[in-house]
Amino acid sequence: MSTDIRITADEAKRLKNDTAFQRFVNNVRERQKEVFVTSAAEEIERREEAHSIIRALNLIEVNLDAAIAAETLLDRKQGS
Repeated sequence: MSTDIRITADEAKRLKNDTAFQRFVNNVRERQKEVFVTSAAEEIERREEAHSIIRALNLIEVNLDAAIAAETLLDRKQGS
């Protein structure tokens, strides 16, 4: 189990440090923010979709951080 946690944490760290991945995520996020700014009042579905995409991107980042935190917790647990 600890090996799985370490592998997942290493993969998460790689993604968080990958400039191409971060640029991609930021570009998608910015495009979705632009939908909010440029959409007409009646384009509710369009804004809802943009909101869902932004929430999904945030969730990806939260899961990457959680994987890294799990390794930190494991290290502390094994160290004590």
